[in-house]
Amino acid sequence: MLSVDNLNKSLKGIYHNNKSLRVLFKNTVSSTNDFFKYKYIKDQCPLIVIANNQRAARGRNNKKWVCLNKKSISFSLCLKLDSNMLDLRILNYLSCYSLLNSFKNLSNNDFCIKWPNDILMHNKKVSGILMESQSYGKNIYLSIGIGINIDISESYCVNQPHSNLGNEINQSKLISLFCSDFLNNLVSRNFSDVIKEYNENLFGYRRRVSVIDEKNHFEGLLVGIDEDGCLIISRDSKECKVNNINSTLRLL
Repeated sequence: MLSVDNLNKSLKGIYHNNKSLRVLFKNTVSSTNDFFKYKYIKDQCPLIVIANNQRAARGRNNKKWVCLNKKSISFSLCLKLDSNMLDLRILNYLSCYSLLNSFKNLSNNDFCIKWPNDILMHNKKVSGILMESQSYGKNIYLSIGIGINIDISESYCVNQPHSNLGNEINQSKLISLFCSDFLNNLVSRNFSDVIKEYNENLFGYRRRVSVIDEKNHFEGLLVGIDEDGCLIISRDSKECKVNNINSTLRLL
């Protein structure tokens, strides 16, 4: 079970734009990602919005996400960013990489990244990331919404096979590890090392895959992502770039 007091202690010393990271806890919300749309939330950035329950939790492409009190973790990291850093593809793979590192730091289970924004445990979805941005005046605001399965029963309706991280995990430390890793990578911009590690932990890496969005269908060998965060598919001795993070990837 997550303790807000312990989370605040775990976040001590984590800064962005010379401001320390703080927590806003709500018992029930529609979605934690909805909160960054309010001006009073923007004024408090950097901020973590965390909730026990989400009435309308959502994933990519408005897919339903199961969020249950004490059986999952739901939070959003809300940041104010420079406009030159608002490349959602890069921010997407940074968030995936940082969440993967956090899981590996606290658990010996087998984790990997499923492009574009899921974390798998033993090849079943354990976590999803929903990234949204908004302009407000001259500023750009980003909300990184994260949902993590802790103890979701198979009896609940989910749209794909899922796994659970387990109740023994230190939830406060997990969240603080993610925030620290993401913000450190964002500041250092040492993206080449991150890309290398991302690709080595990529589900389907060097295997034949199918990638589909609303307009295109690619099939071929999954090469990985490039420095711009585009997915590279090799077919017929040519490389195709997929830059739509709303695409769906499957093994062939």
